[in-house]
Amino acid sequence: MSPALAFPVSNQVVQAPQSTPTVTIVQVVTDDPSKELGMIDVSVAAFGLIGVIMIAAVAAGLLAGVLYIWYRSRHAITIIEARGNQHNLFRA
Repeated sequence: MSPALAFPVSNQVVQAPQSTPTVTIVQVVTDDPSKELGMIDVSVAAFGLIGVIMIAAVAAGLLAGVLYIWYRSRHAITIIEARGNQHNLFRA
């Protein structure tokens, strides 16, 4: 290496480093906060296909419950009830 490159002379012009473009990492948004959503608001907003499926499931559950209660009220549940509430099972 030459001594001129290793040790700068006082009459040389020193340039400032070129600035690089800044990159935004975090951007702070100063908009108004959104309003709070209640349970009713969310339910009404989700009442598309999911709402139809939920209503169908509730209706199917209610129908199954009514049919189960109706079937059990018409038919005997145990052998004792089938024999007219006679607890002596050895008597015909």
